[in-house]
Amino acid sequence: MDIILASLSKRRSSILSSCGIRHKVIPSRVKETMKGRSPSRIAIINAEKKAKSVAGSRKSGYIIGADTVVLLNKKVVGKPKSASHAKSMLRKMSGKAISVYTGLSVVDARTQKRAIGYKKSIVRVRKINSREISRIFSLLGPYDKAGGFSIEGAGSFIFDNIKGSYFNVLGLPTALLRDLFSRLGFDLLRCVKKI
Repeated sequence: MDIILASLSKRRSSILSSCGIRHKVIPSRVKETMKGRSPSRIAIINAEKKAKSVAGSRKSGYIIGADTVVLLNKKVVGKPKSASHAKSMLRKMSGKAISVYTGLSVVDARTQKRAIGYKKSIVRVRKINSREISRIFSLLGPYDKAGGFSIEGAGSFIFDNIKGSYFNVLGLPTALLRDLFSRLGFDLLRCVKKI
């Protein structure tokens, strides 16, 4: 059975691979929405759009759509549009707790049945002085990530604490993913190959 990731996110693909799940990547290229709803709803809507877009062109397989949004000071933060925007995001996050929401949608292309859900994690960003901003910014690779940061690699230096799923902050909460597959009557562990 094909597992298809409807995303160009290298992190999400890497998480599936690290779990031993062989998968194909077919990006959806749908336009994401960012306004007018709660962060959990935004993440779910975008995840659904991505999964449905790819599922519509398939006769079989399970399609995974995912979307991550960040909430800072009660405002939804998307992906940065420029270097100055990304640095501004980092300044605003300094010394604060941010909420990370990842919405997931799994669609069975054969039946068009779907299962949706989301996870929330809270991440504490340590205080960053203005001299560190540029140095840290150059290491984060911010442009394809909600909130303009990665918690992996050098990004791990700026986080004090995580409440919730680490994999949610990475963009693919794996426990939730398995639950969604189970709701569709498929045990994701059947796809796991020993690495």
